[in-house]
Amino acid sequence: MSLELANDHPNAWALFGATGVTGQMVLEQAMQRGHRPLLVGRDPQRLMALAAPRGLEFRQANLADPESLAVALKGRRALLNVAGPFSETGLPLIRAALSAGLSYADLNGEAPALQRLLDMDGEARRAGLTLVGGAGFGIAASDGLAAMVSEALGGADWLRISVASDSAHDSPAVAESTLAVLAGGGREIIDGEVVRRNLGRRRWRVLGADGSRQAFASAPLADLVGARHATGVRQIVAGVPMPASQAAVLSVIAPVLPALLKIPTVRRQILSSSGHSGVAGLRAPVSRVWVEGGRGDARCTGRLEGGEGYAMAAEIAVRAMEAICGGKAPIGAHTPATAFGPDFIRSVNGVRINFDVKP
Repeated sequence: MSLELANDHPNAWALFGATGVTGQMVLEQAMQRGHRPLLVGRDPQRLMALAAPRGLEFRQANLADPESLAVALKGRRALLNVAGPFSETGLPLIRAALSAGLSYADLNGEAPALQRLLDMDGEARRAGLTLVGGAGFGIAASDGLAAMVSEALGGADWLRISVASDSAHDSPAVAESTLAVLAGGGREIIDGEVVRRNLGRRRWRVLGADGSRQAFASAPLADLVGARHATGVRQIVAGVPMPASQAAVLSVIAPVLPALLKIPTVRRQILSSSGHSGVAGLRAPVSRVWVEGGRGDARCTGRLEGGEGYAMAAEIAVRAMEAICGGKAPIGAHTPATAFGPDFIRSVNGVRINFDVKP
């Protein structure tokens, strides 16, 4: 099936989570690009409010009822899941998709949920289907950029990923997903394995296009899992924007952080730092990813800039569904870079990438 036919095919794909902030942006992007997805979710009234004005079909399904999910999805080619936390929604929807004979993609940014999807590679291959985790801004940007950096080095020994997603929106689902990730404690890839380390224990600065420097601290981002999968690099750290002073405090209080995250002021402060609470305000939002890598004495830094984080995630997700429904993605479990190629992120409107290589 060509991309054009995939766009026009009335039974091409289903969207779960369309009633949320991210879901509505994905739906609008899909409609603009000529898609007419089936809307699937738990609240029939909210689904009807979205579907009726657009002339779309909707079906009610409950995550706790795998049979109803599989029935709701029958007749579609693929399922896009935009409803977090993905630690809760991912596995039931993947199981339902495989049962109904559908490929699957999501916007997941939670490391355990992404690893669980990748671990289902054998099941996906036996079913002849495609699973893609992290088809949103963070993973699609960082795993593609990481693959490019590692390739430029002839295979990197180590990678350091810095993600600054700039948002003009406030999504409760994304906020809960972000806080759940941080509450789980710090993680790094050491000798090829995901290892627990104190949140914020590693701190660094990256150089912006304007010459300014931005402070980052290590965090348990799903980008770690995505970059390892895309590159095979065995030493990887990832982080989010955070002043060194805040990172130092966070590293010390890491054992009691789950309890502290129940305090509203603490939650707001952390979400503001991570770029997931509508912090862009009146200025034009710019989302950025830096991937630094090394092999021996050689160094390479890749810098990616794009627009508002949610808008980019919506476009990436719809483009992913176009590729999957158009037969452009291999079977098995993937991140965007291994499903669609490292250059996939370049297809997104407004994305700019440059490299600094030091042999």
